[in-house]
Amino acid sequence: MHLFRSHRNALLAALVAAIATAIAVPVQADPPKKGQPAEKTVIYPTGYLRSEDWLKVSTAPLARGELDRLVNGQLKKANVEPAPRTTDEQFVRRVWLDLTGRLPMPADVTEFLADKSPNKRARLIDTLLATEDFAKHWSLYWRDVITSKVADQRLNLLTRHFEKWLFEQINANRKWSAITRDLLTATGDVRYADADENGQAFFMVSRRGADAVTELAAETSRIFLGIQIQCAQCHDHPSDVWKRQQFHEFAAYFARSRERPIFEEKKLKGSRVVSLPFGEHAMPDKDNPGKKGRALQPKFIDGKGPRSKGFKGLTDLERRTALADAIVSKQNPWFAGAFVNRMWGELMGQAFYQPIDDLGPEKEAMMPEVLARVAGSFRGSDYDVKGLFRDLMTSETYQRQIRPGESPDEHLLFASRNLARLSANALWMSLVDVLGQLGQPPRGMGALGPFARFAGLEPLFKQEFGFDPSSKAEEVEGSVSQALLLMNNPTINQKIQARGSNLLARILSSYSQDDEAVRMVYLRALARRPTDRELARCREHIRTAGSRAEAFEDILWALINSTEFQTKR
Repeated sequence: MHLFRSHRNALLAALVAAIATAIAVPVQADPPKKGQPAEKTVIYPTGYLRSEDWLKVSTAPLARGELDRLVNGQLKKANVEPAPRTTDEQFVRRVWLDLTGRLPMPADVTEFLADKSPNKRARLIDTLLATEDFAKHWSLYWRDVITSKVADQRLNLLTRHFEKWLFEQINANRKWSAITRDLLTATGDVRYADADENGQAFFMVSRRGADAVTELAAETSRIFLGIQIQCAQCHDHPSDVWKRQQFHEFAAYFARSRERPIFEEKKLKGSRVVSLPFGEHAMPDKDNPGKKGRALQPKFIDGKGPRSKGFKGLTDLERRTALADAIVSKQNPWFAGAFVNRMWGELMGQAFYQPIDDLGPEKEAMMPEVLARVAGSFRGSDYDVKGLFRDLMTSETYQRQIRPGESPDEHLLFASRNLARLSANALWMSLVDVLGQLGQPPRGMGALGPFARFAGLEPLFKQEFGFDPSSKAEEVEGSVSQALLLMNNPTINQKIQARGSNLLARILSSYSQDDEAVRMVYLRALARRPTDRELARCREHIRTAGSRAEAFEDILWALINSTEFQTKR
């Protein structure tokens, strides 16, 4: 197979044009009435949320259609018409990728299209929520959220234990409050060796060195409260209410917790959460950073400290338990708000607060009333993760078609789904679902134990396509090196070839009619059937190519390299 055939690049260009036409959705606008301007003025429904605003809303379960009524009411005020509902083909790919990070198989698509029952979308959501693929996909997501700002890359050797622990929690449908509490109160060792596990301790050992206490405080606030309080570490927050002393009082919860490397026989074996019997956190002098002030009492962002004996008498675990209690408390609305905002952003491509992890009483939110109500329901459910997914994904708001804005950073007001790139994990699994296993680590790598996971194509691919999952969708851009890897990697191109019993070989032997074979390739790669225009392009290419096998290799190659394959829609 010639990797740089000019007609292959021409086919890619032609199919990209055809795909763009197939997925384009015109803006739905009412025709202007006589005497009225042709364009409507959009009034952005933004506002601020303070603790008392969150706590005023109902914590009852969302009623059927309530979420859509709230969003549509805001759209009406904003003079924005919502996009049409997704087709069944669009929906089935979207929900599979969002819930499992994997593509549906052709049989899944055709079975769903043939189902005429009115509740089939809700049933599919329930089915996928119950799969281990759901737990695996979202455990990898939270692993990436928590490791994205880890500076010491040696800690990556411990993430497999963390992934496994997260998978077990999500698969058991544990509440988000319980998962958070376990992460913040973990003790003990987490080791490289396969036989040793204690994955929940990863968060507590993920920060090393002199700044570990303040880094743990900043990450705890960002991940579990959605508040970037770290900006107040050296000075009062420039764009929110948080003061410098509040940051250091929050950091005081971790004053007696330390990460220590585990050495045995002069070899590094892992990390340990160490609880010191004494020691306090003091805020550095603003004018003389090397000079520390008085020890600070641990206090939550609401200004309240642990209700017990004097703070100096509290052990490390007692402090961290008090912090976990304050974070997951039903009287702390930021915990629920941060999770709902993040999940909404992942499912819609845009969040209420953007960036997704930058909430706060002085931060402006899109449709704050909608967020507060959904977060209230999430609090009322005792932080039921699958229940939240079910509420969001069964809504008509989630099931709207894509309708790109005039500029990449324009907020679509949830009138449509925003385009977003697949995570590195989801893109890798999509490739594997289409092409099969893409090679194992080289022979002999198994002897390296935990280091073996960094060998072979998969880690290279995920490093190249990886990005911080807290980034705005429009800020995650492709690169030349990513395009070259997908186009020219020998392992990927060998799997595309119609040889042996691989995908194309099976399709070509099972479908003698070219049109049927093209439809099957499209179903496998894009989870949809080709449009008439795309089918015509493929027929022409098959007619002019050197052989049938070569033509279909080019078609599959073009689909895998298309933007549609690499994005959530």
